[in-house]
Amino acid sequence: MWAVMQELAISGPYVLLAFVMLLAVMMLSALVIALRDAEPGHRPEIIRALAELMSFWKRR
Repeated sequence: MWAVMQELAISGPYVLLAFVMLLAVMMLSALVIALRDAEPGHRPEIIRALAELMSFWKRR
């Protein structure tokens, strides 16, 4: 993975930025999908806090 990121950094910083943003979006999407169907008792405390924050923004 580091070799891929090094090649992206050499080819252009905007390509590296797009790659990092893609990784971040993938991680956040996986978190949202995991939170949707998980029971509250099975979530760690930080994930429970993120779920409460998501429900707060959905109510607005």
